[in-house]
Amino acid sequence: MQSKYQQKLKREESVRIKKQVEEARIQQMKAVQRQKSNKLEEKKRLQENLRREAFREHQQYKTAEFLSRLDTESPDRSTCQKALHDSQSSTWSELLEFNRQQQEEERTRTHQAEHKRVNNAFLDRLQGKSQPGGFEHFGGHWNMNSGNSWDV
Repeated sequence: MQSKYQQKLKREESVRIKKQVEEARIQQMKAVQRQKSNKLEEKKRLQENLRREAFREHQQYKTAEFLSRLDTESPDRSTCQKALHDSQSSTWSELLEFNRQQQEEERTRTHQAEHKRVNNAFLDRLQGKSQPGGFEHFGGHWNMNSGNSWDV
């Protein structure tokens, strides 16, 4: 009777240890995925900054080229007309740049939010599979191609 009890205790301990090992493995996988996600986000952020800077430099170059061409094409303009035009075009350019920046920032925020949502969903699915009552205990699996639905 006592040996049966000891065997039962050994089995329970073995199961507990296996669960701990599995949980540690899952936590390690999560940490690796978070690191990859953070590196990817940083890389994308740096690329976006480089792209913006290149765009800004290109825009400045094209604006200077256009103004230079404009100056050489109409030498008979008065200084007053030129100053008025420069003031108006500068204000217009600033307005366009401001609108473009707002659109870019909104697009970046939307992209980051979507990226974070996908990462969290992945981690939730990963954690759900390791928990009692997780996905595999429902007799179905998560269908990634059809939004939030289950296949049974």
